[in-house]
Amino acid sequence: MSGLRDQGLDVISEGLDTLQNLALDMNEELDRQVPLMDEIGTKVDKTTVDLRKTNVKLKKTVTQLRSSWNFCIDIILLCVLLGVASYLYKG
Repeated sequence: MSGLRDQGLDVISEGLDTLQNLALDMNEELDRQVPLMDEIGTKVDKTTVDLRKTNVKLKKTVTQLRSSWNFCIDIILLCVLLGVASYLYKG
């Protein structure tokens, strides 16, 4: 009976050794991954800032284009209005 207990304890001991080795390997992998994750986080932050700046510039550009387009429409409508007024005045 004592031999059976010893075998059981040996199996448990081997299992614990395996678990310890797995835990150590996982810890090493995490130690390698943390700097990479920090670098990715830094790049994402920089990209977010760049994207916000680009969005602000794009908004300005769209606003300017709308203003220019509205100005062109105003000029065209003014010319049409002057044409109609001139036609009515001569007529």
